[in-house]
Amino acid sequence: MSKRSRYARIALAVVVTGLLMGEFGWRAALVWFAVNVLIEGWVTYLWRHPKPRDEASWGLRVRLGTPISLSIIWSAMAGYLWVNGGAAMKFAALTVLFGLIVETIRYGSISRGTMMVVAPPPFITLVVTPLIDGEARGWEWFVILVAVGGLLFYMIDTAQQLRANRKALEQAQAAALEASEAKSAFLAMMSHELRTPMNGVLGLAHALRGVRLEGRHARYLEMIETSGQGLMTILNDILDLSKIEAGKLELDVAPFDLPALAAQIRLLWSETAQAKGIDLALEVDPATPAWVAGDAARVRQILLNLVSNALKFTEAGRVLIRISPGEADEILLSVSDTGIGISAEQQARLFAPFVQGDRSTARRFGGTGLGLAICRDLAALMGGSIAVRSAPGEGSTFTLRLTLRPVDGPSPDQSETCALPSLTGLRVLIVDDNTVNQVVACAVLEAAGIEVTAVGDGQAALARLGAERFDMVLMDVHMPVMDGVEAVRRIRAGEGGRVDIPVVALTADAMVGDAERLLAKGFDDAHPKPIAPARLLATVARLSSAAKPAWNADQGVPLERRSVSFC
Repeated sequence: MSKRSRYARIALAVVVTGLLMGEFGWRAALVWFAVNVLIEGWVTYLWRHPKPRDEASWGLRVRLGTPISLSIIWSAMAGYLWVNGGAAMKFAALTVLFGLIVETIRYGSISRGTMMVVAPPPFITLVVTPLIDGEARGWEWFVILVAVGGLLFYMIDTAQQLRANRKALEQAQAAALEASEAKSAFLAMMSHELRTPMNGVLGLAHALRGVRLEGRHARYLEMIETSGQGLMTILNDILDLSKIEAGKLELDVAPFDLPALAAQIRLLWSETAQAKGIDLALEVDPATPAWVAGDAARVRQILLNLVSNALKFTEAGRVLIRISPGEADEILLSVSDTGIGISAEQQARLFAPFVQGDRSTARRFGGTGLGLAICRDLAALMGGSIAVRSAPGEGSTFTLRLTLRPVDGPSPDQSETCALPSLTGLRVLIVDDNTVNQVVACAVLEAAGIEVTAVGDGQAALARLGAERFDMVLMDVHMPVMDGVEAVRRIRAGEGGRVDIPVVALTADAMVGDAERLLAKGFDDAHPKPIAPARLLATVARLSSAAKPAWNADQGVPLERRSVSFC
């Protein structure tokens, strides 16, 4: 019984008190008021008093005791109005009784048993009051019984239909939840299975950069990397969408140079624009603040997507990136093109996931239709919005509105970047059952002068750690014989020598919560596959030179906070 229905019932009881006072005097009103006070006090006691050990008994009292009591007193009050009042009171009595019947139907949609014990009082009142009143004669009794019987049949049938609809809704909700869980499991599996081979493709392509290749072979290598990065963009879009749907995507707000960010994006796409004969321009309003506070990575992601789409759907002409100030701390970032344009019908569903303009668009230009949906969700997450203005054949303009507070830029001393410390001579143990993954990790680390040893499972890793000295472990999570989680647990328990040796997870698990789960299991950091060489080397340098965190064996986590490297 909700608070809302209780408040409505109390208000109606007060109205009836006034009605009884005006029609029958203060004694009738006082009796009615006293009875309602007792009932409401009983309801308050049931909900505020601690539940007894016998939960079933308590639930039965709440579900049946209160509705039965209310049904009896309101039915009795309606009968009193009918027998002792005039025409207006008889109408009020009928209104109360039919209200009780509607309430009974509501109970019946939840529980048939509750309906069967709550329904009798109003129906008995409907039959008995004409008998007490003495107005019904002969065949009129037959009419009354038929009418009440028909009403009873209608009530039972309606309650049964509502109950069936409720069960169907519950089943549909359960099926939807099961389908959502199945989708999440499928995405996690596909992400893992695709990231593992992509680690080999992109990792070995990166390793081949140091090899002198002929012009044609160098172009082939560039095509391999470009195709692999295209596939990784799709995987990361799916990952971002799953994080947004789960509410697990967090913003990293920090000062950044907005015009410089836009200039980098223009430079990144300039070659593509030049190849298509398109003028890619950047305009920054002089009133725009240079340094603002926000999530630079997410702003870059939105602009990259908008510029990519503009170039994709523009065959000739111009693509313009424009940045200008708005109201208060609002910044307007727009991307305009002279492309094919978008119809009003297509615009209405443009920001929905997996949606493109039409099927011919998907066949002609490719893509998954995830990009704009993610842009919309990222803009909303940052407290902004994104809109489109377009017409077929007249190009499109996407405008991103974000609240980015102006801040002071860093001083020259702060802006100087420090080179990574030398990693030469560092000894790293790679633990992975996939030979290709071992080769990729070895190629990245050995290029930085790191001494690398590779084993195929956690048990072999413990044996090597116990026999040799290593500065760090890069460990896969899913392996035969002994997986990475069990190996880390044993390392932190004292097996293998150093309890506080840094252990970084190299895993194809990159869905929502995977990084946090691995950190809770004892890893110092987590990197998704495919490996990002620069980021991995930065992590190796940081963990190898930082003070080792004190390990809390009782809680199973380091005492100081560790970072997460998942995107």
